Amino acid sequence: MQIRNGLGKKAKFAQKVHPGQSTEIRFDANALSSKSKYEPDASFGHEDAQYPGVIVEVAYSQKKTCLDQLADNYILDSDASVQAVVCLHVEYDNKKTSKATLSIWRPQLLNTPDRPELRAVEVVADEAFRDDEGNPVDQPGLRLRLSDFTYEELAQKEMGDEDTDIYISGSQLCQYLYAAESRVVRALGKHSFTTEVKKRKRSETPPEEIRAGDEARYTEQEERAAKRADCDVDYQEKSSVKSFSD
Repeated sequence: MQIRNGLGKKAKFAQKVHPGQSTEIRFDANALSSKSKYEPDASFGHEDAQYPGVIVEVAYSQKKTCLDQLADNYILDSDASVQAVVCLHVEYDNKKTSKATLSIWRPQLLNTPDRPELRAVEVVADEAFRDDEGNPVDQPGLRLRLSDFTYEELAQKEMGDEDTDIYISGSQLCQYLYAAESRVVRALGKHSFTTEVKKRKRSETPPEEIRAGDEARYTEQEERAAKRADCDVDYQEKSSVKSFSD
């Protein structure tokens, strides 16, 4: 992030924004969703915030249907501490296409007759940034604000009015996605045999037999240790008395 190399409040703020150190995000037990632990593909947040401000999910076709609910959970269960849920949707169910699209959800506070209501709203819906042949598409790309990387109060406290735009073009998104896909493919590499082999695991001893044999052996070891301890104490006492009398 070039901003962190500059001067002023926004540079200091950017220096405190980091990728998530853990793949897990845990919400309070009283959160609205039945699930309290999530593992997003990537997250970015301020070091003084409990939750990341920006969450990234790379979704394949079987996962796309649940993204609305996932965005709801991230935004509502964090009380809008999560400012943007970014989804890169890759259509891998069809081998004939390499198309990829971008979707973004943001928190929105709506006035209702009862009280203000927090919702997760899809502000960018399925915008293609890679075509069927895997080529970049001329489209707006990903636009965020620096303040998106943490909750509203902390961003206002540290930056005030010095907020700034962050723009990632569709071409850059393609490069990032290609790099991620390449890492996944490389991570699938493993040893293979040139001929078919038979695998044999050692037979397992029944737990009852292990416990019975172990108990007898442990009892004997404990008795020996106790005898040695008694002998050591007796020897030390005699040595101490002898030294004192000398």
